[in-house]
Amino acid sequence: MSGPSSHLDHLRLRQLRLLDLIDRHRSLRAVGEALNLTQPAVSQMLKDLEFAFGAALVDRSVRGAVLTPLGRVALQRARAGLAIFDNLAADLGTESPAVVRVGSNPASLFKLMPAALRQLEAQRAGIRFLLQAGTVGNMMSRLLDGDLDCYVGRVDWTAMPVPTADLLVYEPLTETGLVVVCSADHPLAGRAEVSAAELAQWPWALPSEDTNNRRSIEVAFRNCGVPAPLPVVEVSADPTSLLMLAQEVDLLTFVPRAVLNPQPVGKRIVTLSTPDLSLPPIRICFVTLREIGSLPSVQRLRDALLQVCRQGGDAIA
Repeated sequence: MSGPSSHLDHLRLRQLRLLDLIDRHRSLRAVGEALNLTQPAVSQMLKDLEFAFGAALVDRSVRGAVLTPLGRVALQRARAGLAIFDNLAADLGTESPAVVRVGSNPASLFKLMPAALRQLEAQRAGIRFLLQAGTVGNMMSRLLDGDLDCYVGRVDWTAMPVPTADLLVYEPLTETGLVVVCSADHPLAGRAEVSAAELAQWPWALPSEDTNNRRSIEVAFRNCGVPAPLPVVEVSADPTSLLMLAQEVDLLTFVPRAVLNPQPVGKRIVTLSTPDLSLPPIRICFVTLREIGSLPSVQRLRDALLQVCRQGGDAIA
């Protein structure tokens, strides 16, 4: 299927939103009801869209309508483009500064993001930021859906299909590492070194199973020939809660080194030396969609993060 590229000029925003409606309703009849259009009118909109892009975007059958693999890529790109239009409309309709929606791993909110925001404040950037924290998978999904303008944190590139990765632009920022911590009152706190076998015998608080950090921890124990500890408490994407549990309940835990800020936990948390437990570094990136990366407000944040990382070194990792 092919069509002249000039046909793209005749597309309307409603046609770009069509793919999202089809993905949600899985029926052209239901999409027609949502748009207050007849089913033949919706079918014609879809034909025009497919002709403009020169590809089959939807599989139609008696069971309904489902996006093809190319249709799913088109949906992700369309969502990003529509998000730009929505943000532009909001910015033009108010005198308030532009808003940048930033997704982050919780660890990046401890030092890296505050340092970048201080940098921007010093430059009087005139930008507002909506910060949202969550797991890697959740933040990346929201970025691809157009709900976020950029993401600052860890990225699991091995779990991402190549066509999806090609939609993104990214900048490596810095690295941090996972460390074992406990309360200063814990029996292991005074030890010079602790083996993986010994660590596995104590009660733990750990990130939930759907997090990359939890998987890294389990692999590290298995590489030592030791079963990973079964946690007494699981916490989803919240290193602050893990630190508080270690401090107040005498549980062992892992946290990114970047969150070991002395202000919230004082001197009651100590880091254990675990030489046989090899944990890979956590690489923090700045990621955005290609269509959004050129927005001046997003570029300003990226540049501030890069500058902070070049200047900060260990202070932010």
